[in-house]
Amino acid sequence: MVTAKHSGRGFTLLELLIALALFATLATIAIPNFARIIQENRVITTANDYKIALSYARSEAVRRNQSIRLQPVADGWSAGWEVTDDTTQLRTWSQTQPDISVNGAPESFTFNSQGRLATADFVSQDISIALEELGRCIRVEPSGISRVLSRRQACD
Repeated sequence: MVTAKHSGRGFTLLELLIALALFATLATIAIPNFARIIQENRVITTANDYKIALSYARSEAVRRNQSIRLQPVADGWSAGWEVTDDTTQLRTWSQTQPDISVNGAPESFTFNSQGRLATADFVSQDISIALEELGRCIRVEPSGISRVLSRRQACD
């Protein structure tokens, strides 16, 4: 009767060392890229929240048939923003990312009952949402319509 020789199960020390070296190399390359992706997602989320707040204020102005205002919270746009009517705070967006800046926005946006910006001399406004070299640009038109521009940097 012939018995087959069973090879040992598991890894040899050499195989384990090679696998660890490959893992360390891949981790060294990948981790900085993940950090950048996380920062970019934070900027995109903040820009989308700001755009949602503009759209919400505009739609509430039309729905309620009255002026509605989007304004910064007490510490400025970079700390968050809120939608209010003359007497009531309707909704607030807290800015939990203190290192993300919001630049180029006026003191507030007031939408009339037709959804247009109430300021007579308002021209399109570009608001920059930025974190270091990453950013997004939001354009607000006199009609009250806003959009996130496709650029991957803050407004020029």
